Amino acid sequence: MRRLRILHLIAAPILALLAISLHAQGSDLEQNLRDQYKGKTVILRGFYAGEKLRYDPAGVLVTGAMSGDWTTEGFILLNDIQVSEARLKIKGKRLWVVMGKNGTFEFLSDTAKAQKKAPTFKIEADLPQVNSSFEQVDAILSKIFLSQQDSFAEAVPDYWKPCVPDGLSGKASRCFFSREFGAIPGFTSAGQGNHSPSVAASPELAHGPLFKIGHGVSPPGAIFQHEPVFSEPAREVKYQGVVTLALVVSEKGLPININVTNPLGLGLDAKAVQAVETWRFKPAEKDGQPVATSLAVDVSFHLY
Repeated sequence: MRRLRILHLIAAPILALLAISLHAQGSDLEQNLRDQYKGKTVILRGFYAGEKLRYDPAGVLVTGAMSGDWTTEGFILLNDIQVSEARLKIKGKRLWVVMGKNGTFEFLSDTAKAQKKAPTFKIEADLPQVNSSFEQVDAILSKIFLSQQDSFAEAVPDYWKPCVPDGLSGKASRCFFSREFGAIPGFTSAGQGNHSPSVAASPELAHGPLFKIGHGVSPPGAIFQHEPVFSEPAREVKYQGVVTLALVVSEKGLPININVTNPLGLGLDAKAVQAVETWRFKPAEKDGQPVATSLAVDVSFHLY
């Protein structure tokens, strides 16, 4: 009994010291993460919508979130980051992107109204183990957010190409980005700006040429136009305007190869594409036969 009591007296301080050591390691990890990420803007992979996302230890999304538009769900300002046991907790605020008065994309976060309306955002991620290393946690974060090795231009949907890549490379006058985007990891990766419309690759055009309107080619005419709906962020701040899209009207009267050429941001461009995808046309004609032709359409968003 005396030996057991002595062992107990020895073990108790050791366990206490171990607990203190583990707590200190956790505190150091949390502080290192805050130093690295707190107050920084990051790009969320997949542009997932929703107020809360949950990830497993491999950085795989385990909730049923839907992908949104990068102008409303893509950018996150990280306000806080915590480590509790084997779980990472992140709090932030979504940064909405609009086409500014100077003709460049910018964050709608410089006004009290925008700061009040922009939704808060939470992420929880299970860690591989209690007291995971900084490198392990950082690896998970690189699966949740874009890193320096990633390319934002490659992450956007096809209808944003070549607008976004060309805007980053300085080729598209209506798709430039303000300087505040430059320091965001994954935003200005090498190789951007090399995308171009792939009209010839479309299966609808594989068996015939694309004709220009005029010189014996009659223009297509819309026979069904579904009205677009406002994105919720745009409605919240009463943001409106006109989105211009470039597309091809196939010989069957279907809109294909839709691209944003004159954007608005705040989710309205995605809503414009969704609406135009449902439109139907009387195709262009040459010598009385339907042919495919390119077309530009304006989609108007006005609340009043």
